[in-house]
Amino acid sequence: MKIAVASNNQVKVSGHLGRVKSFLIYEIENSQIIKKEVRPNTFTHHVQHNHQHEEMHQEHVHGEGAHSHAELIDALKDCSHIIFQSGGWRVIEDLKANNITPVLTDEVEADVAVEKFINGTLLQKEESGCVH
Repeated sequence: MKIAVASNNQVKVSGHLGRVKSFLIYEIENSQIIKKEVRPNTFTHHVQHNHQHEEMHQEHVHGEGAHSHAELIDALKDCSHIIFQSGGWRVIEDLKANNITPVLTDEVEADVAVEKFINGTLLQKEESGCVH
């Protein structure tokens, strides 16, 4: 099994899924982490178009006709779960529709989040979606 974790610094779990700098990919076997790799985020809409924070809020639309998450899904299709702190409702639904389980948490450290996930002790927060 592989688990992705959204991260800006390759140590901590990051916020908004579409804006992270990378994804940490953990390979799990027999409840142990056997491999960890970094996938730079070159595939989300926000990164591809280099949106500045304010510009993104003006141009970014959640809902019908909004951008596709196909490249994100394709880049993480070998992962069964993705751990992150926040993301829009569309990306959450798109992940689910493609058999990638979104796991939203306030856990700070990526390695700790994965260990807790493996042990069944990771505290998950409700899917609230993006509010802008």
